[in-house]
Amino acid sequence: MYNIWDIVLTNFSSAPVLFFFLGVLAVISKSDLHIPNHVGQGVVIFLMASIGIRAGKEIAEMPGGILAVLPYAMVAALFGISIAAASYFLLTILLRLDSSNAGALAASFGAVSSATLMVAISLLDSLGVAYEGFVPALYPFMDSASIIMAIFLGKWGLYRQKYSQDPGTSEAKILPVNNKNKIGTLILETVTNSGVYVLLGSLVIGLIAGPERLEREMKFFYWMFRGVLCLFLLEMGILAASRLKELKSVSPLVLPFSIFIALCSGTLAVFAATLLGLSPGGALIFAAMAAGASYVTVPAAVRVSLPEANPSLYIGTAIGITFPFNMAVGLPVFLTLAQHLAK
Repeated sequence: MYNIWDIVLTNFSSAPVLFFFLGVLAVISKSDLHIPNHVGQGVVIFLMASIGIRAGKEIAEMPGGILAVLPYAMVAALFGISIAAASYFLLTILLRLDSSNAGALAASFGAVSSATLMVAISLLDSLGVAYEGFVPALYPFMDSASIIMAIFLGKWGLYRQKYSQDPGTSEAKILPVNNKNKIGTLILETVTNSGVYVLLGSLVIGLIAGPERLEREMKFFYWMFRGVLCLFLLEMGILAASRLKELKSVSPLVLPFSIFIALCSGTLAVFAATLLGLSPGGALIFAAMAAGASYVTVPAAVRVSLPEANPSLYIGTAIGITFPFNMAVGLPVFLTLAQHLAK
């Protein structure tokens, strides 16, 4: 068992996290360093494929196969819904945010941060802590459920606001029953996002091929993962530092709230994962998904469904505040808690 200081030291001295700070330093020093978009996209695709195929291989080796994962998938979806709903009502009641921005932020807090997920996996690998390989495959269940719930609440809030101003306003004007606002379309938009699509597709490939036929391919994915993750976090450092200036226009209460919701979500996720029988490593990955704030799948859905929301608010907070906090503090705390609960 590792104490929290060992975990923090291991995390901060790992090459991927140091590359994150290298990216931050590049912005501070006004270096012309940048990662081309197509390179960044390729890096994300590789990392998600690596996570997906490892998860598929793990599920193929489980006695119950895909059926054994369904209870975990249901809990992941429930977590996504709960985090989004709690965030929305707290943001509107306590922070007095309007429905559009509250809905967008709630979607971000409830959805999964692929960066936080990857750092959690890297931390476990660095420490030599085992984890259930299927847990990262719960990503799309939590992601889709939270986005749908948050957008529904945002639209519902707009309807209530418009109706109070004009009782003649029909619900259809605010919650239009067109294709872009159907639940099925929101799910489709989420799972066809390139990163999630590759994750799911790779999972299916891992399931079909099985561990025996994947022996050679897995060597490639294992050997390359941490090196490619370094490039990914280098880009994340550049993005995080460049987004910080956008937070000047954000309510100062949103910043501590984003840390508060990450800690609460991650802590509850550790308890839930432990009750489900996951190992401390598996509990950390589940907590990383619950505590992270998405900046990948959420913007595409919010841009269409809640166009009035301020992108600087939900993207800047996710990249500039929640991700660095989870990387530095959240993940070590969650792993320490998971280890204590497993005693």
